[in-house]
Amino acid sequence: MKSMEKTTIKENWKKIAVFVVILLALWQLSAHFGPSMTFATVGDHGDFESWCPLADPDTMKASTDNLRPSKDFSLDASLEKQIERLSAAVKCPTESFDDNGDVDEDPRWRTFDGFHDTLKDLFPLIHGHAKLEKVNRYGLVYSFQGASQHLKPLLLTAHQDVVPASSISKWTYPPFEPHYDGQYLWGRGSSDCKNNLIGVMSAVESLLSQDWKPRRSVVLAFGFDEETGGVRGAAKIAEVLEKAWGRDGFALILDEGGMGLTTVGEYVYARPGVAEKGYMDAQLILETAGGHSSRPPAHSGIGIIAEMIVALEQNPYTPVLTKENPLRGLLECQAKYTPGELEPWLRRSLQRDDDGTEIGKKLADERGPQIRFSMQTSQAVDIIKGGDKVNALPETVSAIVNYRIAPHDSLDIVKSKIADLLEPIARKHNVKVEGFGSKSSGERRSEGSNSEEAKPSLGTLYLKSLNDLSPSPISPTDIQNPVWHVFSGTIRQVFEDTKTLEGKKVIPVGDIMQGNTDTIQYWNLTKNIYRFSPAREGTRFGVHTIDERIDMTAHLEGMRVYYEMIRNFDAADI
Repeated sequence: MKSMEKTTIKENWKKIAVFVVILLALWQLSAHFGPSMTFATVGDHGDFESWCPLADPDTMKASTDNLRPSKDFSLDASLEKQIERLSAAVKCPTESFDDNGDVDEDPRWRTFDGFHDTLKDLFPLIHGHAKLEKVNRYGLVYSFQGASQHLKPLLLTAHQDVVPASSISKWTYPPFEPHYDGQYLWGRGSSDCKNNLIGVMSAVESLLSQDWKPRRSVVLAFGFDEETGGVRGAAKIAEVLEKAWGRDGFALILDEGGMGLTTVGEYVYARPGVAEKGYMDAQLILETAGGHSSRPPAHSGIGIIAEMIVALEQNPYTPVLTKENPLRGLLECQAKYTPGELEPWLRRSLQRDDDGTEIGKKLADERGPQIRFSMQTSQAVDIIKGGDKVNALPETVSAIVNYRIAPHDSLDIVKSKIADLLEPIARKHNVKVEGFGSKSSGERRSEGSNSEEAKPSLGTLYLKSLNDLSPSPISPTDIQNPVWHVFSGTIRQVFEDTKTLEGKKVIPVGDIMQGNTDTIQYWNLTKNIYRFSPAREGTRFGVHTIDERIDMTAHLEGMRVYYEMIRNFDAADI
């Protein structure tokens, strides 16, 4: 009897063990797919409470330097002074054009001479104290030597040039006749980016008026052709700076860019750009035999290249939310502070330890292009040319496809995919392919024949890349990184102390930029590159179009950021 009881007990324990295993398996599945209160956590990344730590603005040390607080910039006298300064800058039509020639040959550059004279009049203390170096005639580099040689300098940048003003009759006020309407200052460059340039110089001018003696060197660098690639301006400036300060010689670079500040309830997301997508223009040039259109082949050159374009567009790139993508950090901050703004499934998905493909695709499908292309290489067929006469077969047909390359992709990946997609089509039409590592000869055997004899190539497709630029390095946003700590802490310090955002909590978090700035020339100078035009959402309008303008209260707030950034980094031993 006792033996039977022991057997029964043993069997019951086995059943219990099996039941427990099943329960555990079900719990794991519910954690992966179930309701939002259950989470699948994986290491530190799965620790929801550890997400999005913030620098304490009260830990900024500059308050001991006996300089005036930046809050003084909110006074009416400061507003009047900044209206005067920014208006004077906007009056100078420093347009840069895609077809500009050399600085010593193209007379259109001469407007920058007048702009330099204006800056000298507006900022006499800077021009009296700084070492000024003009690079490639119009690039401006102002250097202020600090007392502590072991501290890496700050580099604050902006660009002098503006995009050309067109459709003049549609502007409310003429683009180079600045107008202040009581809130906005109107004119070309008021938002992009003479507001930044004037804000930086005004902050330094204010410091110098207080007999400022920096511990840390400060450098101001202003290119003059950012709107057309920066090859004459920032690229030349970068060479000068690297020679003077060395590779990785700067503590931080602050340039224009980012997504400004966005308010969500009681929280405000400050979104400096910490990365930029790469860039490439793929040029397809197809050369085939010409002839009279009354005796055409099955497919003309236009037909063949059209088939190739369809193949490219039918095979878009995959959105992937990698752990390194700055967008992930933004989403984690939103999940922690404003969870009501997120889809119910998203926080669970962010906690999974996977490659980011599933979450990337779902997020892109639900939210659309604006967020999709923060995770995905974009592809756009922008130019196609071919044919000269209606009764003549085209001998040359070309297309240009623009790519903005996501951080997880590369130039080589994009080129390889283009070649892989186009080579089968080229073989089908007896077309040879050259470029992007292609080995296609364009020759194939005659259909329905066992002969080893191949048909000769009927044309050649040339694949070329233009304006190659790899995705940028990603600057740190780890709160343990001392540079990010001071930078992000300064943003909180300033904006949580403004009337417009009083009582709100500011959350600095990195973002990825779709376009490029002058910082593409500065990668060698530091790992800490932040692209941030410090302005609240809804305060800058008309960038690259008509009626450009900026809210002058936002301009003063941005000026405060530059002022406190210099002070706080001067006090920091990093």
